[in-house]
Amino acid sequence: MNENGYNVYEDEMEIDLIDLMFYLMRQWKTLILAVLVGALVGGGIYMMKKASFDQAEASSEEEEDEEESLEDYVVDPDVKANMELAYQYRQLYLKQLEYNQKSVVMQLDPNAVYTGELRYYMTAGDDTGLISILYQNILGDKNLLTELQEASQLDCSPSYIQELIGCSINTERDSLININNVMNTPGESASFVEKNSVITYTVVSINEESCRKMLQILQEKVEELNKECEETYEEYEAMEVNNAVRLLTNNEYLNKQRSHIDQLSSYLSNVRGLESSFAEEDRKYYNQMYLARVEEDEDDEESQELLAATEEPAETAPSPVKWVIIGIFLMGVCWGGFYMLKYLLDKHIKTSDEIRSYRLPLIGCLEGHGPVYTGLNKKIEQLRRRTKESADTEDYVAASLDALDVPGILLCGDQKDEDVNQVMASLKEKSAKAELSDYPGQDSDALERAREKGVVFVVHLGHTTRTELKREMEVCRMQKIGVLGAVVI
Repeated sequence: MNENGYNVYEDEMEIDLIDLMFYLMRQWKTLILAVLVGALVGGGIYMMKKASFDQAEASSEEEEDEEESLEDYVVDPDVKANMELAYQYRQLYLKQLEYNQKSVVMQLDPNAVYTGELRYYMTAGDDTGLISILYQNILGDKNLLTELQEASQLDCSPSYIQELIGCSINTERDSLININNVMNTPGESASFVEKNSVITYTVVSINEESCRKMLQILQEKVEELNKECEETYEEYEAMEVNNAVRLLTNNEYLNKQRSHIDQLSSYLSNVRGLESSFAEEDRKYYNQMYLARVEEDEDDEESQELLAATEEPAETAPSPVKWVIIGIFLMGVCWGGFYMLKYLLDKHIKTSDEIRSYRLPLIGCLEGHGPVYTGLNKKIEQLRRRTKESADTEDYVAASLDALDVPGILLCGDQKDEDVNQVMASLKEKSAKAELSDYPGQDSDALERAREKGVVFVVHLGHTTRTELKREMEVCRMQKIGVLGAVVI
Protein backbone atom coordinates (compact mmCIF):
# COMPACT_ATOMS: atom_id res chain seq x y z
CA MET A 1 0.00 0.00 0.00
CA ASN A 2 1.48 3.40 -0.98
CA GLU A 3 0.80 6.91 0.20
CA ASN A 4 -1.94 7.45 -2.37
CA GLY A 5 -4.04 4.61 -1.02
CA TYR A 6 -3.70 1.97 -3.69
CA ASN A 7 -1.63 -1.18 -4.16
CA VAL A 8 0.15 -1.62 -7.44
CA TYR A 9 1.56 -5.06 -6.65
CA GLU A 10 -1.60 -7.05 -6.02
CA ASP A 11 -0.93 -10.04 -8.33
CA GLU A 12 -3.43 -12.55 -6.96
CA MET A 13 -6.42 -13.02 -9.25
CA GLU A 14 -9.55 -14.71 -8.00
CA ILE A 15 -11.65 -16.51 -10.61
CA ASP A 16 -15.26 -15.39 -10.71
CA LEU A 17 -17.06 -18.70 -11.22
CA ILE A 18 -20.32 -17.05 -12.27
CA ASP A 19 -18.52 -14.99 -14.92
CA LEU A 20 -16.70 -18.14 -16.07
CA MET A 21 -20.02 -20.00 -16.31
CA PHE A 22 -21.56 -17.33 -18.53
CA TYR A 23 -18.39 -17.20 -20.61
CA LEU A 24 -18.73 -20.92 -21.29
CA MET A 25 -22.45 -20.57 -21.98
CA ARG A 26 -21.72 -17.99 -24.66
CA GLN A 27 -19.64 -20.64 -26.47
CA TRP A 28 -22.72 -22.83 -27.04
CA LYS A 29 -22.15 -22.98 -30.79
CA THR A 30 -18.74 -24.57 -30.41
CA LEU A 31 -20.20 -26.90 -27.75
CA ILE A 32 -22.73 -28.19 -30.28
CA LEU A 33 -19.89 -28.66 -32.76
CA ALA A 34 -17.87 -30.56 -30.13
CA VAL A 35 -20.86 -32.82 -29.40
CA LEU A 36 -21.26 -33.63 -33.11
CA VAL A 37 -17.53 -34.32 -33.49
CA GLY A 38 -17.63 -36.49 -30.34
CA ALA A 39 -20.55 -38.47 -31.74
CA LEU A 40 -18.62 -39.03 -34.98
CA VAL A 41 -15.49 -40.09 -33.07
CA GLY A 42 -17.52 -42.46 -30.89
CA GLY A 43 -19.21 -43.88 -33.99
CA GLY A 44 -15.82 -44.41 -35.60
CA ILE A 45 -14.51 -46.25 -32.54
CA TYR A 46 -17.67 -48.36 -32.53
CA MET A 47 -17.16 -49.31 -36.18
CA MET A 48 -13.56 -50.34 -35.46
CA LYS A 49 -14.64 -52.40 -32.44
CA LYS A 50 -17.45 -54.02 -34.40
CA ALA A 51 -15.12 -54.92 -37.26
CA SER A 52 -12.68 -56.48 -34.77
CA PHE A 53 -15.52 -58.39 -33.07
CA ASP A 54 -16.86 -59.66 -36.41
CA GLN A 55 -13.38 -60.77 -37.40
CA ALA A 56 -12.94 -62.62 -34.09
CA GLU A 57 -16.33 -64.31 -34.54
CA ALA A 58 -15.45 -65.32 -38.09
CA SER A 59 -12.13 -66.72 -36.87
CA SER A 60 -13.93 -68.63 -34.11
CA GLU A 61 -16.38 -70.08 -36.60
CA GLU A 62 -13.49 -71.14 -38.83
CA GLU A 63 -11.84 -72.87 -35.89
CA GLU A 64 -15.10 -74.64 -35.04
CA ASP A 65 -15.49 -75.75 -38.66
CA GLU A 66 -11.91 -76.96 -38.68
CA GLU A 67 -12.48 -78.83 -35.42
CA GLU A 68 -15.59 -80.49 -36.85
CA SER A 69 -13.69 -81.49 -39.97
CA LEU A 70 -10.87 -82.90 -37.82
CA GLU A 71 -13.37 -84.97 -35.83
CA ASP A 72 -14.40 -86.63 -39.09
CA TYR A 73 -10.76 -87.16 -40.07
CA VAL A 74 -9.85 -90.87 -40.24
CA VAL A 75 -6.55 -91.70 -38.55
CA ASP A 76 -4.57 -94.89 -39.09
CA PRO A 77 -4.96 -97.14 -36.01
CA ASP A 78 -1.17 -97.40 -35.53
CA VAL A 79 -0.80 -93.61 -35.77
CA LYS A 80 -3.64 -93.09 -33.32
CA ALA A 81 -1.98 -95.51 -30.89
CA ASN A 82 1.21 -93.45 -31.16
CA MET A 83 -0.83 -90.29 -30.53
CA GLU A 84 -2.24 -91.78 -27.34
CA LEU A 85 1.25 -92.83 -26.28
CA ALA A 86 2.73 -89.41 -27.10
CA TYR A 87 -0.03 -87.68 -25.15
CA GLN A 88 0.58 -89.91 -22.13
CA TYR A 89 4.33 -89.26 -22.28
CA ARG A 90 3.63 -85.52 -22.51
CA GLN A 91 1.48 -85.68 -19.38
CA LEU A 92 4.22 -87.60 -17.57
CA TYR A 93 6.78 -85.05 -18.76
CA LEU A 94 4.70 -82.13 -17.44
CA LYS A 95 4.19 -83.82 -14.06
CA GLN A 96 7.90 -84.63 -13.81
CA LEU A 97 8.80 -81.06 -14.80
CA GLU A 98 6.49 -79.68 -12.13
CA TYR A 99 8.06 -81.99 -9.55
CA ASN A 100 11.60 -81.00 -10.53
CA GLN A 101 10.73 -77.32 -10.23
CA LYS A 102 8.81 -77.45 -6.95
CA SER A 103 10.25 -80.35 -4.97
CA VAL A 104 12.50 -79.45 -2.04
CA VAL A 105 14.52 -82.62 -2.65
CA MET A 106 15.65 -81.18 -6.01
CA GLN A 107 16.83 -78.03 -4.22
CA LEU A 108 18.94 -79.77 -1.59
CA ASP A 109 22.73 -79.62 -1.71
CA PRO A 110 23.83 -83.27 -1.20
CA ASN A 111 27.06 -82.04 0.41
CA ALA A 112 25.20 -79.94 3.00
CA VAL A 113 21.99 -81.66 4.10
CA TYR A 114 20.57 -80.46 7.42
CA THR A 115 19.13 -83.56 9.11
CA GLY A 116 17.20 -83.49 12.35
CA GLU A 117 16.63 -86.55 14.52
CA LEU A 118 14.05 -87.00 17.28
CA ARG A 119 14.29 -90.38 19.10
CA TYR A 120 12.11 -91.92 21.83
CA TYR A 121 12.41 -95.07 23.92
CA MET A 122 8.96 -96.49 24.62
CA THR A 123 7.63 -99.50 26.50
CA ALA A 124 4.03 -100.52 27.21
CA GLY A 125 4.06 -104.23 27.92
CA ASP A 126 1.75 -106.17 25.63
CA ASP A 127 0.55 -102.91 24.01
CA THR A 128 4.01 -101.85 22.84
CA GLY A 129 3.40 -102.90 19.22
CA LEU A 130 0.01 -101.14 19.05
CA ILE A 131 1.38 -97.88 20.45
CA SER A 132 4.35 -98.04 18.07
CA ILE A 133 1.89 -97.94 15.21
CA LEU A 134 0.25 -94.85 16.77
CA TYR A 135 3.66 -93.15 16.83
CA GLN A 136 4.15 -93.96 13.18
CA ASN A 137 0.67 -92.74 12.21
CA ILE A 138 1.50 -89.21 13.39
CA LEU A 139 3.15 -88.56 10.03
CA GLY A 140 -0.07 -89.48 8.22
CA ASP A 141 -1.92 -86.43 9.51
CA LYS A 142 -2.58 -84.03 6.59
CA ASN A 143 -2.75 -81.04 8.93
CA LEU A 144 0.76 -81.89 10.14
CA LEU A 145 2.16 -81.40 6.63
CA THR A 146 0.61 -77.94 6.47
CA GLU A 147 2.02 -77.01 9.88
CA LEU A 148 5.48 -78.26 8.91
CA GLN A 149 5.39 -76.28 5.66
CA GLU A 150 4.43 -73.07 7.48
CA ALA A 151 7.05 -73.61 10.17
CA SER A 152 9.81 -74.37 7.65
CA GLN A 153 8.90 -71.35 5.45
CA LEU A 154 9.79 -73.44 2.40
CA ASP A 155 8.36 -72.24 -0.89
CA CYS A 156 6.47 -75.41 -1.80
CA SER A 157 3.10 -77.06 -1.33
CA PRO A 158 2.53 -79.19 1.81
CA SER A 159 2.53 -82.38 -0.28
CA TYR A 160 6.26 -81.98 -0.98
CA ILE A 161 7.00 -81.86 2.76
CA GLN A 162 6.16 -85.57 3.00
CA GLU A 163 9.45 -86.38 1.23
CA LEU A 164 11.43 -84.63 3.97
CA ILE A 165 10.11 -86.55 6.99
CA GLY A 166 10.33 -90.17 8.04
CA CYS A 167 9.79 -92.54 10.97
CA SER A 168 11.53 -95.83 11.79
CA ILE A 169 10.70 -98.28 14.63
CA ASN A 170 13.20 -100.70 16.17
CA THR A 171 11.37 -103.22 18.39
CA GLU A 172 12.89 -105.66 20.90
CA ARG A 173 10.82 -108.87 21.33
CA ASP A 174 10.56 -111.71 23.95
CA SER A 175 9.68 -115.23 22.82
CA LEU A 176 7.00 -117.29 24.66
CA ILE A 177 6.68 -121.10 24.40
CA ASN A 178 3.14 -122.45 24.08
CA ILE A 179 3.02 -126.08 25.32
CA ASN A 180 -0.24 -126.87 23.54
CA ASN A 181 1.22 -125.66 20.28
CA VAL A 182 4.33 -127.80 20.83
CA MET A 183 2.20 -130.94 21.31
CA ASN A 184 -0.19 -130.29 18.45
CA THR A 185 1.68 -128.20 15.90
CA PRO A 186 5.44 -128.65 16.14
CA GLY A 187 6.27 -125.89 13.65
CA GLU A 188 4.45 -123.17 15.65
CA SER A 189 5.67 -123.83 19.17
CA ALA A 190 6.76 -120.23 19.99
CA SER A 191 5.24 -116.71 19.72
CA PHE A 192 6.83 -113.29 20.17
CA VAL A 193 5.73 -110.42 22.40
CA GLU A 194 7.02 -106.89 21.72
CA LYS A 195 8.80 -105.70 24.82
CA ASN A 196 9.98 -102.15 23.97
CA SER A 197 10.50 -99.91 20.94
CA VAL A 198 12.87 -97.20 19.82
CA ILE A 199 11.00 -94.72 17.58
CA THR A 200 13.14 -92.40 15.43
CA TYR A 201 11.78 -89.40 13.51
CA THR A 202 13.96 -87.79 10.84
CA VAL A 203 13.56 -84.39 9.23
CA VAL A 204 15.50 -82.93 6.30
CA SER A 205 15.62 -79.28 5.22
CA ILE A 206 17.75 -76.74 3.38
CA ASN A 207 18.90 -74.82 6.49
CA GLU A 208 19.33 -75.36 10.20
CA GLU A 209 16.62 -72.97 11.40
CA SER A 210 14.00 -74.57 9.19
CA CYS A 211 15.05 -78.04 10.36
CA ARG A 212 14.76 -77.12 14.04
CA LYS A 213 11.30 -75.61 13.62
CA MET A 214 10.06 -78.77 11.89
CA LEU A 215 11.49 -80.94 14.70
CA GLN A 216 9.71 -78.77 17.24
CA ILE A 217 6.35 -79.35 15.50
CA LEU A 218 6.92 -83.13 15.59
CA GLN A 219 7.93 -82.97 19.25
CA GLU A 220 4.66 -81.18 20.11
CA LYS A 221 2.66 -83.87 18.30
CA VAL A 222 4.48 -86.64 20.18
CA GLU A 223 3.85 -84.92 23.51
CA GLU A 224 0.10 -84.84 22.72
CA LEU A 225 0.23 -88.59 22.00
CA ASN A 226 2.17 -89.21 25.24
CA LYS A 227 -0.53 -87.56 27.33
CA GLU A 228 -3.26 -89.68 25.72
CA CYS A 229 -1.28 -92.93 26.19
CA GLU A 230 -0.45 -92.19 29.83
CA GLU A 231 -4.17 -91.86 30.55
CA THR A 232 -5.11 -95.01 28.60
CA TYR A 233 -2.34 -97.57 29.20
CA GLU A 234 -1.11 -98.46 32.69
CA GLU A 235 2.28 -99.90 31.70
CA TYR A 236 3.04 -97.13 29.18
CA GLU A 237 6.30 -95.25 29.55
CA ALA A 238 8.15 -93.11 27.02
CA MET A 239 11.38 -91.13 27.17
CA GLU A 240 13.10 -88.81 24.72
CA VAL A 241 16.65 -89.96 24.11
CA ASN A 242 17.83 -87.71 21.28
CA ASN A 243 16.92 -84.35 19.75
CA ALA A 244 19.58 -82.93 17.45
CA VAL A 245 20.23 -81.30 14.07
CA ARG A 246 23.34 -82.20 12.09
CA LEU A 247 24.90 -81.11 8.80
CA LEU A 248 25.62 -84.20 6.73
CA THR A 249 26.75 -85.26 3.28
CA ASN A 250 24.13 -87.56 1.80
CA ASN A 251 24.69 -88.99 -1.68
CA GLU A 252 21.24 -90.56 -1.59
CA TYR A 253 19.73 -87.18 -2.48
CA LEU A 254 22.26 -86.71 -5.27
CA ASN A 255 21.17 -90.05 -6.75
CA LYS A 256 17.50 -89.03 -6.45
CA GLN A 257 18.14 -85.74 -8.22
CA ARG A 258 19.99 -87.47 -11.06
CA SER A 259 17.22 -90.04 -11.36
CA HIS A 260 14.49 -87.39 -11.66
CA ILE A 261 16.51 -85.38 -14.21
CA ASP A 262 17.15 -88.50 -16.29
CA GLN A 263 13.46 -89.39 -16.09
CA LEU A 264 12.50 -85.91 -17.34
CA SER A 265 14.94 -86.20 -20.23
CA SER A 266 13.61 -89.65 -21.11
CA TYR A 267 10.00 -88.45 -21.23
CA LEU A 268 10.98 -85.48 -23.42
CA SER A 269 12.88 -87.70 -25.85
CA ASN A 270 9.92 -90.05 -26.17
CA VAL A 271 7.51 -87.15 -26.77
CA ARG A 272 9.72 -85.59 -29.45
CA GLY A 273 10.34 -88.92 -31.14
CA LEU A 274 6.65 -89.83 -31.36
CA GLU A 275 5.38 -86.37 -32.34
CA SER A 276 8.04 -85.90 -35.04
CA SER A 277 6.77 -89.04 -36.82
CA PHE A 278 3.29 -87.56 -37.47
CA ALA A 279 2.39 -86.32 -40.95
CA GLU A 280 1.05 -82.77 -41.41
CA GLU A 281 -2.65 -83.72 -41.31
CA ASP A 282 -2.04 -86.16 -38.46
CA ARG A 283 -0.25 -83.42 -36.52
CA LYS A 284 -3.24 -81.05 -36.92
CA TYR A 285 -5.52 -83.79 -35.66
CA TYR A 286 -3.16 -84.51 -32.75
CA ASN A 287 -2.86 -80.82 -31.78
CA GLN A 288 -6.62 -80.28 -31.91
CA MET A 289 -7.88 -83.51 -30.40
CA TYR A 290 -5.15 -84.19 -27.82
CA LEU A 291 -3.07 -81.15 -26.93
CA ALA A 292 -5.89 -78.59 -27.11
CA ARG A 293 -8.55 -80.60 -25.36
CA VAL A 294 -9.60 -79.74 -21.81
CA GLU A 295 -10.04 -82.71 -19.52
CA GLU A 296 -12.64 -82.03 -16.86
CA ASP A 297 -12.35 -83.98 -13.65
CA GLU A 298 -15.84 -84.07 -12.11
CA ASP A 299 -14.58 -85.61 -8.88
CA ASP A 300 -12.06 -82.83 -8.26
CA GLU A 301 -14.18 -79.96 -6.91
CA GLU A 302 -11.19 -77.74 -6.32
CA SER A 303 -10.15 -77.97 -9.97
CA GLN A 304 -13.69 -77.10 -11.04
CA GLU A 305 -13.77 -74.03 -8.78
CA LEU A 306 -10.39 -72.89 -10.08
CA LEU A 307 -11.53 -73.35 -13.67
CA ALA A 308 -14.71 -71.36 -12.99
CA ALA A 309 -12.75 -68.59 -11.27
CA THR A 310 -10.26 -68.20 -14.12
CA GLU A 311 -12.76 -68.59 -16.96
CA GLU A 312 -13.13 -65.34 -18.90
CA PRO A 313 -16.65 -64.09 -19.63
CA ALA A 314 -17.82 -64.38 -23.21
CA GLU A 315 -17.14 -61.26 -25.26
CA THR A 316 -20.30 -59.46 -26.32
CA ALA A 317 -20.88 -57.26 -29.36
CA PRO A 318 -19.94 -53.60 -28.80
CA SER A 319 -22.78 -51.16 -28.11
CA PRO A 320 -22.99 -48.09 -30.42
CA VAL A 321 -24.71 -45.98 -27.73
CA LYS A 322 -21.88 -46.64 -25.27
CA TRP A 323 -19.13 -45.51 -27.64
CA VAL A 324 -21.09 -42.48 -28.89
CA ILE A 325 -21.58 -41.34 -25.27
CA ILE A 326 -17.89 -41.90 -24.55
CA GLY A 327 -16.92 -39.89 -27.66
CA ILE A 328 -19.23 -37.00 -26.70
CA PHE A 329 -17.94 -37.02 -23.13
CA LEU A 330 -14.28 -36.91 -24.24
CA MET A 331 -14.90 -34.08 -26.69
CA GLY A 332 -16.90 -32.22 -24.03
CA VAL A 333 -13.94 -32.49 -21.65
CA CYS A 334 -11.57 -31.21 -24.36
CA TRP A 335 -13.96 -28.34 -25.18
CA GLY A 336 -14.30 -27.31 -21.53
CA GLY A 337 -10.56 -27.58 -20.92
CA PHE A 338 -9.74 -25.46 -23.98
CA TYR A 339 -12.10 -22.61 -23.07
CA MET A 340 -11.17 -22.63 -19.38
CA LEU A 341 -7.52 -22.36 -20.34
CA LYS A 342 -8.35 -19.57 -22.78
CA TYR A 343 -10.30 -17.75 -20.05
CA LEU A 344 -7.45 -18.05 -17.54
CA LEU A 345 -4.82 -16.86 -20.02
CA ASP A 346 -6.89 -13.84 -21.10
CA LYS A 347 -5.13 -10.69 -19.82
CA HIS A 348 -8.20 -8.44 -20.01
CA ILE A 349 -10.00 -7.25 -16.88
CA LYS A 350 -13.29 -9.17 -16.78
CA THR A 351 -15.08 -8.13 -13.57
CA SER A 352 -15.26 -5.15 -11.24
CA ASP A 353 -13.93 -7.38 -8.46
CA GLU A 354 -10.55 -7.32 -10.20
CA ILE A 355 -10.52 -3.52 -9.80
CA ARG A 356 -11.16 -3.95 -6.09
CA SER A 357 -8.30 -6.44 -5.89
CA TYR A 358 -5.94 -3.56 -6.80
CA ARG A 359 -7.33 -1.63 -3.82
CA LEU A 360 -8.77 1.02 -6.15
CA PRO A 361 -11.98 2.70 -4.92
CA LEU A 362 -14.82 1.86 -7.29
CA ILE A 363 -16.62 5.15 -7.93
CA GLY A 364 -19.33 3.69 -10.16
CA CYS A 365 -20.35 1.06 -12.73
CA LEU A 366 -21.90 2.19 -16.02
CA GLU A 367 -23.49 0.25 -18.84
CA GLY A 368 -21.66 0.42 -22.15
CA HIS A 369 -23.22 0.08 -25.56
CA GLY A 370 -21.46 -3.23 -26.21
CA PRO A 371 -22.38 -5.75 -28.91
CA VAL A 372 -26.01 -6.33 -29.89
CA TYR A 373 -27.04 -9.84 -28.82
CA THR A 374 -29.78 -11.82 -30.56
CA GLY A 375 -31.44 -15.17 -30.05
CA LEU A 376 -29.97 -17.41 -27.37
CA ASN A 377 -27.05 -15.04 -26.74
CA LYS A 378 -29.55 -12.32 -25.81
CA LYS A 379 -31.20 -14.55 -23.22
CA ILE A 380 -27.82 -15.53 -21.79
CA GLU A 381 -26.85 -11.85 -21.51
CA GLN A 382 -30.13 -10.99 -19.80
CA LEU A 383 -29.59 -13.79 -17.31
CA ARG A 384 -26.03 -12.60 -16.68
CA ARG A 385 -27.21 -9.06 -15.95
CA ARG A 386 -29.64 -10.37 -13.32
CA THR A 387 -26.84 -12.08 -11.42
CA LYS A 388 -24.59 -8.98 -11.40
CA GLU A 389 -24.89 -5.82 -9.35
CA SER A 390 -27.10 -3.17 -10.94
CA ALA A 391 -25.40 -0.42 -12.98
CA ASP A 392 -25.20 3.16 -11.77
CA THR A 393 -26.54 6.14 -13.69
CA GLU A 394 -24.25 8.72 -15.24
CA ASP A 395 -25.81 11.43 -13.07
CA TYR A 396 -24.92 9.47 -9.93
CA VAL A 397 -21.33 8.94 -11.08
CA ALA A 398 -20.97 12.62 -12.05
CA ALA A 399 -22.30 13.69 -8.65
CA SER A 400 -19.86 11.32 -6.96
CA LEU A 401 -16.98 12.89 -8.88
CA ASP A 402 -18.05 16.39 -7.91
CA ALA A 403 -18.27 15.33 -4.27
CA LEU A 404 -14.57 14.40 -4.18
CA ASP A 405 -12.43 16.87 -2.22
CA VAL A 406 -10.10 17.85 -5.08
CA PRO A 407 -9.92 20.99 -7.26
CA GLY A 408 -10.15 19.01 -10.49
CA ILE A 409 -10.50 15.45 -11.82
CA LEU A 410 -8.77 14.00 -14.85
CA LEU A 411 -10.72 11.14 -16.45
CA CYS A 412 -8.08 8.87 -18.01
CA GLY A 413 -8.94 6.08 -20.42
CA ASP A 414 -8.20 4.52 -23.78
CA GLN A 415 -9.51 7.13 -26.22
CA LYS A 416 -9.33 4.63 -29.05
CA ASP A 417 -12.23 2.78 -27.40
CA GLU A 418 -15.57 4.19 -28.60
CA ASP A 419 -17.49 3.26 -25.42
CA VAL A 420 -14.80 4.86 -23.23
CA ASN A 421 -14.94 8.08 -25.26
CA GLN A 422 -18.75 8.29 -25.03
CA VAL A 423 -18.80 7.68 -21.26
CA MET A 424 -16.00 10.17 -20.60
CA ALA A 425 -17.70 12.85 -22.77
CA SER A 426 -21.00 12.34 -21.01
CA LEU A 427 -19.42 12.57 -17.55
CA LYS A 428 -17.58 15.76 -18.54
CA GLU A 429 -20.85 17.40 -19.51
CA LYS A 430 -22.54 16.45 -16.23
CA SER A 431 -19.62 17.07 -13.87
CA ALA A 432 -18.13 20.49 -13.09
CA LYS A 433 -14.73 19.04 -12.14
CA ALA A 434 -14.20 16.39 -14.81
CA GLU A 435 -11.75 16.78 -17.67
CA LEU A 436 -10.81 14.27 -20.37
CA SER A 437 -7.36 12.88 -20.96
CA ASP A 438 -5.47 9.93 -22.33
CA TYR A 439 -3.45 7.73 -19.97
CA PRO A 440 -0.67 9.68 -18.16
CA GLY A 441 1.86 7.02 -19.10
CA GLN A 442 1.12 7.49 -22.80
CA ASP A 443 0.83 11.27 -23.09
CA SER A 444 3.28 13.84 -21.63
CA ASP A 445 0.61 16.57 -21.66
CA ALA A 446 -1.74 14.30 -19.72
CA LEU A 447 1.07 13.61 -17.25
CA GLU A 448 1.61 17.32 -16.58
CA ARG A 449 -2.09 17.94 -16.12
CA ALA A 450 -2.45 14.90 -13.81
CA ARG A 451 0.14 16.31 -11.38
CA GLU A 452 -2.20 19.20 -10.59
CA LYS A 453 -5.39 17.16 -10.37
CA GLY A 454 -6.67 13.78 -9.17
CA VAL A 455 -6.84 10.88 -11.60
CA VAL A 456 -9.83 8.59 -12.16
CA PHE A 457 -9.32 5.67 -14.50
CA VAL A 458 -12.12 4.65 -16.87
CA VAL A 459 -11.89 0.87 -17.27
CA HIS A 460 -13.78 -0.99 -20.00
CA LEU A 461 -14.32 -4.63 -18.92
CA GLY A 462 -13.16 -7.10 -21.54
CA HIS A 463 -11.09 -4.43 -23.32
CA THR A 464 -8.72 -2.90 -20.77
CA THR A 465 -5.87 -5.25 -19.88
CA ARG A 466 -4.51 -5.84 -16.41
CA THR A 467 -1.00 -5.02 -17.62
CA GLU A 468 -2.18 -1.66 -18.99
CA LEU A 469 -3.91 -0.65 -15.76
CA LYS A 470 -0.99 -1.75 -13.59
CA ARG A 471 1.47 0.21 -15.68
CA GLU A 472 -0.59 3.41 -15.37
CA MET A 473 -0.91 2.93 -11.61
CA GLU A 474 2.84 2.48 -11.37
CA VAL A 475 3.45 5.68 -13.35
CA CYS A 476 1.12 7.59 -11.01
CA ARG A 477 2.90 6.20 -7.98
CA MET A 478 6.33 7.17 -9.31
CA GLN A 479 5.14 10.70 -10.27
CA LYS A 480 3.28 11.05 -6.96
CA ILE A 481 -0.04 11.56 -8.72
CA GLY A 482 -3.08 10.87 -6.61
CA VAL A 483 -5.40 8.14 -7.95
CA LEU A 484 -8.92 8.75 -6.71
CA GLY A 485 -10.49 5.54 -8.03
CA ALA A 486 -11.99 3.97 -11.13
CA VAL A 487 -15.17 4.05 -13.16
CA VAL A 488 -16.04 0.71 -14.73
CA ILE A 489 -17.91 0.24 -17.99
